[in-house]
Amino acid sequence: MKKKSIWFFIVFFIGTSVPDVSMGIEGLSGSTWGQLTYESGDSLSGPSAQGYIKQGIDWVNINSYTLNTFGSLNYRFRTDNNDYYNAYGPALGMEIKKGPFNIGVQYFWESFNELHKSNNQLQVFVNWWHGWDLLKK
Repeated sequence: MKKKSIWFFIVFFIGTSVPDVSMGIEGLSGSTWGQLTYESGDSLSGPSAQGYIKQGIDWVNINSYTLNTFGSLNYRFRTDNNDYYNAYGPALGMEIKKGPFNIGVQYFWESFNELHKSNNQLQVFVNWWHGWDLLKK
C-alpha cells in the first residue's frame, strides 16, 4: 500500500505543479454536504452525523469536462455502536467532473476516535447528484 501512496503523491505533485501559461485557473469550486439522523428504536446506531467540506481548483475545462484537484475534510459520528463507525480526516485528490458526475481518486487519512487508530487509504470514486421537480411548470 505504501508504494501506491508514494506513486499517487508523485503524480499528484507533478500534475499540480506543472505551470501552463496558456491556460489560467478556471475556478475555485467548493462544496459541502451533511446529514443528521435519528433512528428511533434502533439500538445499533442512535443519532448520527456525517458529511464533508471540500475546496478545489478547476484547472482546465474542455468540452464540459473539468479537471479539478481538491482538499477535503470528511467526518461521520454516531452515539451508539460507534467503535468502527466514528471517523474523520482530511483527503487530497483529483477528479474529472461533467454535469452531475465526478470520477476521481483521493488519498484519505482516516482517524477512528474510539479505537485510537488511523487508516490511510487510496480511494477511487464515482459520485453523482441530480435533482428534479415533478410539479415544476
